[in-house]
Amino acid sequence: MIMKKHFHTIPILLVIILQMIGPRAAVAGDIEWQIHWQDNSVLQEEIRISGPDFITTDRNWKVSQEGDLCVLRREVENWQNYGKMKDRLPLKVQSRNYFVYKKYEIMTAPETAAGLFQQLNDGDNLSLNISVPGIITGGSGERIDESSAKWIFSNRAELLREKKLMTFITADGLLLGIGILLLGLLFVVINFIKRLKKVNKIIEEEYSVTKIKQDHQKEGE
Repeated sequence: MIMKKHFHTIPILLVIILQMIGPRAAVAGDIEWQIHWQDNSVLQEEIRISGPDFITTDRNWKVSQEGDLCVLRREVENWQNYGKMKDRLPLKVQSRNYFVYKKYEIMTAPETAAGLFQQLNDGDNLSLNISVPGIITGGSGERIDESSAKWIFSNRAELLREKKLMTFITADGLLLGIGILLLGLLFVVINFIKRLKKVNKIIEEEYSVTKIKQDHQKEGE
Protein backbone atom coordinates (compact mmCIF):
# COMPACT_ATOMS: atom_id res chain seq x y z
CA MET A 1 0.00 0.00 0.00
CA ILE A 2 2.86 2.39 0.86
CA MET A 3 4.63 1.72 -2.47
CA LYS A 4 1.37 2.27 -4.37
CA LYS A 5 0.77 5.55 -2.54
CA HIS A 6 4.26 6.85 -3.43
CA PHE A 7 3.79 5.74 -7.06
CA HIS A 8 0.71 8.01 -7.37
CA THR A 9 2.45 10.93 -5.60
CA ILE A 10 5.39 11.15 -8.04
CA PRO A 11 3.33 12.27 -11.10
CA ILE A 12 1.58 14.88 -8.99
CA LEU A 13 4.94 16.30 -7.83
CA LEU A 14 6.17 16.39 -11.42
CA VAL A 15 3.10 18.36 -12.50
CA ILE A 16 3.60 20.85 -9.67
CA ILE A 17 7.29 21.31 -10.59
CA LEU A 18 6.43 21.88 -14.26
CA GLN A 19 3.82 24.46 -13.28
CA MET A 20 6.37 26.28 -11.14
CA ILE A 21 9.04 26.48 -13.86
CA GLY A 22 6.60 26.84 -16.74
CA PRO A 23 5.95 30.62 -16.49
CA ARG A 24 9.66 31.44 -16.39
CA ALA A 25 10.33 29.29 -19.43
CA ALA A 26 7.50 31.05 -21.25
CA VAL A 27 8.84 34.52 -20.50
CA ALA A 28 12.54 33.84 -20.97
CA GLY A 29 13.89 34.52 -24.42
CA ASP A 30 14.42 37.50 -26.69
CA ILE A 31 12.55 40.72 -26.00
CA GLU A 32 12.56 43.37 -28.73
CA TRP A 33 11.98 46.91 -27.49
CA GLN A 34 11.80 49.71 -30.06
CA ILE A 35 11.43 53.48 -29.68
CA HIS A 36 10.92 55.67 -32.73
CA TRP A 37 11.37 59.35 -31.83
CA GLN A 38 9.55 61.43 -34.43
CA ASP A 39 10.16 65.02 -35.57
CA ASN A 40 7.09 66.24 -33.66
CA SER A 41 8.50 64.84 -30.35
CA VAL A 42 6.04 61.90 -30.30
CA LEU A 43 7.51 58.55 -29.24
CA GLN A 44 6.26 55.46 -31.04
CA GLU A 45 7.02 52.46 -28.83
CA GLU A 46 6.77 48.78 -29.68
CA ILE A 47 7.58 45.70 -27.57
CA ARG A 48 7.70 42.11 -28.80
CA ILE A 49 7.79 39.58 -25.99
CA SER A 50 7.13 35.86 -25.67
CA GLY A 51 4.76 34.44 -23.07
CA PRO A 52 1.66 35.82 -21.37
CA ASP A 53 3.13 36.16 -17.88
CA PHE A 54 3.52 39.91 -17.61
CA ILE A 55 1.28 42.72 -16.38
CA THR A 56 0.82 46.09 -18.11
CA THR A 57 -0.18 49.21 -16.17
CA ASP A 58 -0.70 51.59 -19.10
CA ARG A 59 -4.11 51.36 -20.76
CA ASN A 60 -2.79 53.02 -23.92
CA TRP A 61 -1.06 49.81 -25.04
CA LYS A 62 -2.53 48.23 -28.16
CA VAL A 63 -1.95 44.50 -27.73
CA SER A 64 -1.87 41.98 -30.57
CA GLN A 65 -0.61 38.44 -31.10
CA GLU A 66 1.83 37.52 -33.88
CA GLY A 67 2.51 33.79 -33.67
CA ASP A 68 4.14 33.06 -30.31
CA LEU A 69 4.89 36.75 -29.73
CA CYS A 70 2.75 39.25 -27.91
CA VAL A 71 3.17 42.70 -29.48
CA LEU A 72 2.48 45.93 -27.58
CA ARG A 73 2.30 49.30 -29.32
CA ARG A 74 1.61 52.83 -28.07
CA GLU A 75 2.38 56.50 -28.67
CA VAL A 76 3.65 58.92 -26.01
CA GLU A 77 3.48 62.68 -26.48
CA ASN A 78 7.08 63.41 -25.43
CA TRP A 79 9.95 62.31 -23.18
CA GLN A 80 8.60 64.28 -20.24
CA ASN A 81 5.38 62.25 -20.28
CA TYR A 82 7.33 59.06 -20.96
CA GLY A 83 9.31 59.54 -17.74
CA LYS A 84 6.08 59.56 -15.70
CA MET A 85 5.00 56.09 -16.88
CA LYS A 86 5.67 52.77 -15.18
CA ASP A 87 5.73 50.63 -18.32
CA ARG A 88 8.86 52.19 -19.76
CA LEU A 89 12.56 51.78 -20.27
CA PRO A 90 14.75 53.48 -17.63
CA LEU A 91 15.91 56.22 -20.01
CA LYS A 92 16.19 60.01 -19.84
CA VAL A 93 17.14 62.71 -22.35
CA GLN A 94 19.25 65.84 -21.89
CA SER A 95 19.61 68.59 -24.50
CA ARG A 96 21.79 71.66 -25.09
CA ASN A 97 20.95 74.55 -27.40
CA TYR A 98 23.54 76.00 -29.73
CA PHE A 99 23.16 78.69 -32.40
CA VAL A 100 21.82 76.62 -35.30
CA TYR A 101 21.54 73.13 -33.76
CA LYS A 102 20.67 71.17 -30.63
CA LYS A 103 22.69 68.39 -29.05
CA TYR A 104 20.84 65.51 -27.34
CA GLU A 105 22.05 62.73 -25.05
CA ILE A 106 20.05 59.58 -24.30
CA MET A 107 21.12 58.03 -21.00
CA THR A 108 19.91 55.44 -18.53
CA ALA A 109 17.94 56.56 -15.47
CA PRO A 110 17.01 54.95 -12.14
CA GLU A 111 14.53 52.09 -12.44
CA THR A 112 10.87 52.66 -11.71
CA ALA A 113 9.15 50.82 -8.85
CA ALA A 114 7.13 48.59 -11.17
CA GLY A 115 6.47 47.98 -14.82
CA LEU A 116 7.33 45.75 -17.76
CA PHE A 117 11.08 46.38 -17.52
CA GLN A 118 11.16 45.09 -13.92
CA GLN A 119 9.28 41.94 -14.97
CA LEU A 120 12.08 40.83 -17.31
CA ASN A 121 14.01 37.81 -16.09
CA ASP A 122 17.77 37.73 -15.64
CA GLY A 123 17.97 35.27 -18.53
CA ASP A 124 16.06 37.46 -20.98
CA ASN A 125 18.02 38.88 -23.89
CA LEU A 126 16.93 42.48 -24.48
CA SER A 127 17.18 43.85 -28.02
CA LEU A 128 16.86 47.64 -28.02
CA ASN A 129 16.34 49.74 -31.14
CA ILE A 130 16.19 53.56 -31.02
CA SER A 131 15.66 55.92 -33.95
CA VAL A 132 15.92 59.70 -33.52
CA PRO A 133 14.97 62.84 -35.50
CA GLY A 134 18.57 63.84 -36.14
CA ILE A 135 22.09 62.69 -36.95
CA ILE A 136 23.85 60.37 -34.50
CA THR A 137 27.30 61.67 -33.51
CA GLY A 138 28.27 59.09 -30.90
CA GLY A 139 27.12 56.21 -28.73
CA SER A 140 27.67 52.61 -27.72
CA GLY A 141 25.13 50.96 -30.02
CA GLU A 142 25.55 49.38 -33.42
CA ARG A 143 24.75 52.02 -36.04
CA ILE A 144 21.97 50.98 -38.44
CA ASP A 145 21.94 54.28 -40.32
CA GLU A 146 22.60 57.96 -39.54
CA SER A 147 19.47 58.19 -37.35
CA SER A 148 19.06 54.77 -35.69
CA ALA A 149 21.08 52.29 -33.64
CA LYS A 150 20.56 49.01 -31.80
CA TRP A 151 21.89 47.24 -28.71
CA ILE A 152 21.78 43.63 -27.50
CA PHE A 153 21.84 43.20 -23.71
CA SER A 154 22.07 39.82 -22.00
CA ASN A 155 19.85 41.10 -19.17
CA ARG A 156 18.29 44.31 -17.86
CA ALA A 157 21.20 44.99 -15.45
CA GLU A 158 23.56 45.27 -18.43
CA LEU A 159 21.42 48.07 -19.86
CA LEU A 160 21.55 50.00 -16.58
CA ARG A 161 25.35 49.80 -16.55
CA GLU A 162 25.55 51.42 -19.97
CA LYS A 163 24.99 55.01 -18.64
CA LYS A 164 25.15 56.92 -21.96
CA LEU A 165 23.55 55.25 -24.99
CA MET A 166 23.59 57.87 -27.72
CA THR A 167 24.34 61.47 -28.68
CA PHE A 168 22.85 63.17 -31.73
CA ILE A 169 22.23 66.62 -33.15
CA THR A 170 19.30 68.33 -34.86
CA ALA A 171 19.49 71.47 -36.98
CA ASP A 172 17.18 74.44 -36.37
CA GLY A 173 15.75 75.06 -39.84
CA LEU A 174 14.78 78.71 -39.24
CA LEU A 175 18.06 79.74 -37.64
CA LEU A 176 20.01 77.75 -40.20
CA GLY A 177 18.16 79.57 -43.00
CA ILE A 178 18.83 82.94 -41.36
CA GLY A 179 22.49 82.02 -40.95
CA ILE A 180 22.84 81.05 -44.61
CA LEU A 181 21.09 84.30 -45.65
CA LEU A 182 23.44 86.37 -43.47
CA LEU A 183 26.48 84.59 -44.88
CA GLY A 184 25.19 85.26 -48.40
CA LEU A 185 24.68 88.95 -47.65
CA LEU A 186 28.13 89.14 -46.07
CA PHE A 187 29.66 87.62 -49.20
CA VAL A 188 27.84 90.16 -51.39
CA VAL A 189 28.97 93.08 -49.22
CA ILE A 190 32.59 91.92 -49.17
CA ASN A 191 32.52 91.44 -52.96
CA PHE A 192 31.00 94.90 -53.41
CA ILE A 193 33.64 96.53 -51.20
CA LYS A 194 36.44 94.85 -53.19
CA ARG A 195 34.99 96.07 -56.48
CA LEU A 196 34.49 99.56 -55.06
CA LYS A 197 38.15 99.70 -54.02
CA LYS A 198 39.21 98.72 -57.54
CA VAL A 199 37.00 101.45 -59.04
CA ASN A 200 38.39 104.06 -56.61
CA LYS A 201 41.92 103.02 -57.50
CA ILE A 202 41.22 103.40 -61.22
CA ILE A 203 39.63 106.85 -60.65
CA GLU A 204 42.58 107.99 -58.56
CA GLU A 205 45.03 106.86 -61.22
CA GLU A 206 43.10 108.55 -64.05
CA TYR A 207 42.29 111.84 -62.34
CA SER A 208 45.24 112.32 -60.01
CA VAL A 209 47.19 115.66 -60.05
CA THR A 210 50.30 113.91 -61.38
CA LYS A 211 48.33 112.40 -64.24
CA ILE A 212 46.80 115.80 -65.16
CA LYS A 213 50.22 117.51 -65.20
CA GLN A 214 51.64 114.78 -67.41
CA ASP A 215 48.74 115.21 -69.84
CA HIS A 216 49.28 119.00 -69.97
CA GLN A 217 52.98 118.54 -70.65
CA LYS A 218 52.21 116.21 -73.54
CA GLU A 219 49.74 118.70 -74.98
CA GLY A 220 52.34 121.56 -74.75
CA GLU A 221 54.90 119.55 -76.59
